[in-house]
Amino acid sequence: MAAQEDENVPETTPGPDAQPDPHGDHHLRESVKAELTGGTQPDNGVEGPRAIKAERIMNGPLMVAAALTLPSVALSEAHVGGTLEVIAQILNWGTWIAFAIEFVVMLALVPDRGKYLRHHPVEIVVVFLTPPVLPPGLQSLRAIRLLRLLRLLKLAQLSNRVFSNEGLQYAALLTVLTTVAGGSVFRAFEAKNQHLTEWDGIYWAFTTMTTVGSEFTATTVGGQITSVVILLVGISFVAMLTGSIAQRFLKPSANQE
Repeated sequence: MAAQEDENVPETTPGPDAQPDPHGDHHLRESVKAELTGGTQPDNGVEGPRAIKAERIMNGPLMVAAALTLPSVALSEAHVGGTLEVIAQILNWGTWIAFAIEFVVMLALVPDRGKYLRHHPVEIVVVFLTPPVLPPGLQSLRAIRLLRLLRLLKLAQLSNRVFSNEGLQYAALLTVLTTVAGGSVFRAFEAKNQHLTEWDGIYWAFTTMTTVGSEFTATTVGGQITSVVILLVGISFVAMLTGSIAQRFLKPSANQE
């Protein structure tokens, strides 16, 4: 009987013409949607049900605010002036106000404020160390706002690829190539107004990428655009490093759960 039943079991091995199962892609899309809308936060006893509900509502807009940190810092550090400078200021104030509102709302809703503050140091750092009223030399600290994007690390299928050693190697290579190529492009754009050597261009690109600044400044539209691109690449690379380090700290906890 057992042998006869085994013979009646249909084959489950997929053939060469088998179509890929759409459920895997659907599950990934739903995971991304849940993370961006805050749909997966559990009641861990720190926030409480009311605060978690508010967090789910604010999570999506705050992800956008964190992402807008990149163009805000890039435009400000490039000193492009004019309309772009106004846009940078609006983005700066807008993103910080969004995080400040979240901080105040959560403190008003959580049952234990002290416990919440101990478990959410990133929120404290973002609100109190990145206000737009900081001196110009400290404005680059706004990149800390990118730490709020660490929620996306829960998307293991995506973050494991981005923050893997191979991903970081590609990012580092892209950063180096951008520094060298960006320096050459900047030198070409500024050839009529400044006498720069190839090394001057690379030095300018490196100091621009690290937001340190140098004695060379962009005097042409092309040079200003190059500054923005280099700043975006530099800030993105730092964000990737931060995410990679944070993921390695979060992995042991995730495995234990």
